[in-house]
Amino acid sequence: MNILNIGTDKTLVGGKQLGDAIERHRKYGEAVDHLDIIVYTEKKEGLKEFFISDKVIGYPTNSCCKPWFIFDAVKIFKQINNKHKIDLVQCQDPFLPGLVGWWLKRKFGVKLQINFHGDFWDNLSWLKERKINKIFLRISKFTVPRADAIRVMSEGQKDKLIRTGINEKRIRVISTPVDIDKFKVESENSKAENGKKIILHIGRDDEVKDYNTLVNAFRLVKEKMPDTKFVQAGADNELRRAMDDINFKDVLLEGRLNHNSLINLYNQSFVFVLSSTSESFGKVLVEANACGKPVVSTATTGAKEIIEDGKNGFLVGVGDYQALAKKIIYLLEHPIEARAMGEMGRQMVKERFGDNTSKIVKFWQDTINNNL
Repeated sequence: MNILNIGTDKTLVGGKQLGDAIERHRKYGEAVDHLDIIVYTEKKEGLKEFFISDKVIGYPTNSCCKPWFIFDAVKIFKQINNKHKIDLVQCQDPFLPGLVGWWLKRKFGVKLQINFHGDFWDNLSWLKERKINKIFLRISKFTVPRADAIRVMSEGQKDKLIRTGINEKRIRVISTPVDIDKFKVESENSKAENGKKIILHIGRDDEVKDYNTLVNAFRLVKEKMPDTKFVQAGADNELRRAMDDINFKDVLLEGRLNHNSLINLYNQSFVFVLSSTSESFGKVLVEANACGKPVVSTATTGAKEIIEDGKNGFLVGVGDYQALAKKIIYLLEHPIEARAMGEMGRQMVKERFGDNTSKIVKFWQDTINNNL
């Protein structure tokens, strides 16, 4: 079985890491003959073929502009397909990667799977983030009905697709794999070196993370609870802009970290917070719970799949920084209850989430063999 993955995660072609993408794709490769990955990159980045394992190779497009990515991706596909015939093209989103996948299905007869790693449909918050999202929505409405299979991260996403007329048999809910065993190592140190309790956020540079809401919440928490420290891993530019907007600088920026370093951060934290306007799943919430940490998140489609409000964490309205701050403060003021919620979260993620690699591979096989 030869799989082609098309997406935009530059980690898979040697870019800066954030999380466990390399590990996950290396594990996928153990179950297939070949896993080739085409990733949109800009020409100025000058990235080269990236060997994740003997079976898994990442190919940067080094495109002059984003629209040209389509042509570059098709060119690379042809080169790969001449070496070993591709059975299935998997697109990491239904936009430009989805268009490439549709074209390859049409011209070469490969099977097409489209993934929803974001909450795009029937989501006004996502539409308002950028004007171009209206164009992306139209593209997705074209590509998704033409896919052989669709993988979503949550039941909420599946329901949205079914309501638009997508055949339920073509949709499977398979969240991003989480290796729960990696989070067994615990730390009793949930304070920074200066004795301040750590509030942690992890996220990439993306407007969907709503860093303005996050920073405003941090400011309110700091006013009420000065013995706190705010730590951010991943994003840099978007968070700096949000801090500049309200002149709040008390956030430690850790930048992009490998997965082991992220696990250390989870264990050092007291509370994990997520402020997104939309999430298809929210893997970081699962990982924080797996470390026994309570979570506070905006009530996105994905977060509502993971958090039972008041049990393993709290849900608040999207964009409501005051409610976000209030729940963080509550946990800081009630450390015994916070620890109990974290332990409840640890048990919940063990029961409900885990390594979905085998489910993903089976979905590939079923799509190729017309067993949906």
